[in-house]
Amino acid sequence: MLVMNGDGPSNGYHMLHGTCKQFRLWQMRNNYMISQRAMTHNNNAYDLLRLILALFVLFTHAYFLNNTGMDPLSVFSKGQIDFAFIGVLGFFSLSGYLITNSIDRNPDILRFLYKRFLRLFPGYWMCLIITGFLIAPLMYYLNHHSIEGFPFTGNNSSLSYFFNDYLLGIRQWSVGNVLDHSLYKGSLNGSLWTLYSEASCYVMTVVISFFGLINKNKIVFVLLFLLVYAVYVVNLYNIPQFGPTFLTLNIARQFYIAYLCGMGLYIFRKEITIDEKGLIFILLLSITLLKFGGFLLIAPILIAIMCVLGFATFKVSLKYDLSYGIYIYAFPIQQLTFTFSKNIGFIGDVIICMIITCALAFLSYVLVERPCLKLKNINTRKKQIEQVS
Repeated sequence: MLVMNGDGPSNGYHMLHGTCKQFRLWQMRNNYMISQRAMTHNNNAYDLLRLILALFVLFTHAYFLNNTGMDPLSVFSKGQIDFAFIGVLGFFSLSGYLITNSIDRNPDILRFLYKRFLRLFPGYWMCLIITGFLIAPLMYYLNHHSIEGFPFTGNNSSLSYFFNDYLLGIRQWSVGNVLDHSLYKGSLNGSLWTLYSEASCYVMTVVISFFGLINKNKIVFVLLFLLVYAVYVVNLYNIPQFGPTFLTLNIARQFYIAYLCGMGLYIFRKEITIDEKGLIFILLLSITLLKFGGFLLIAPILIAIMCVLGFATFKVSLKYDLSYGIYIYAFPIQQLTFTFSKNIGFIGDVIICMIITCALAFLSYVLVERPCLKLKNINTRKKQIEQVS
């Protein structure tokens, strides 16, 4: 349809053409801005995302540790995935995006590793201490109505629990016999083992950055991604002897591909643009695959896009980042509450667990994590002071 005005149809046509061109430019700019917003710490909702992902893990573990069956997402997807799977893969994909951004802005490897150490280890070490010297003795007391005989030192003790696990590799899963009355006896804190995979991803990021795969050698990153993704997909169907053994024999390979998906979204942030309609389509596609099967084939990609780009479309900032604390404290608190609160029901158990876990997470952030994170830029501040003086 021609747009008519007082100057005739020709001018109307040019006005329509100009308007359409401006709309296309606006749309391209809007799609690009979603990618750019994701790189700005204060211009996205990643704080909220991390909190949601941590609560996803807590929610699924509540069903598992309370022997209540599968969580609702596992039921809906016919056992393909559960909320914890979404939570952990979401964490790894977001980490891949943000950590790659960090090392790209400052490629100093020692400084990068120093920052990652401050983010991961202090809170983790405090969790080992709290779990081994507070939660485990409390569970023992509730079991035996006395603290006498609890193994604070020696083999399979609170002390050995810390020193066997303090380097992230979990070699001691519990303390003494505190899990004898628990429904799940395999681990006192079954969430911590994934932190080793997270640290491994940091090392992989250093290697990828050193060889220039983030900027100059992007095609090599694509080849690496395709190799790891092929190993991930093929091993979904238990095909033997496909891919390197350090991946095929590693149950964390889905975490590595999720991390690489996050890295890819950063590396190709200028090429990969998506608007709200595209995000809605991906959400609908995910629901369809969850319902009818096939979601796991592309789960890392879909989860990475929905988390990294989806939560860059709006802004929510939280004063306290409780996500790490919730993730590392929820499991032992659930072991404690689900074992000794049998008369309040599943919902009551979950509420009590969330309250205690969030309280510990708050203390962890305020007293341990935040003070340590302030040390990340101590050298930069010294240089600024020297320049001013």
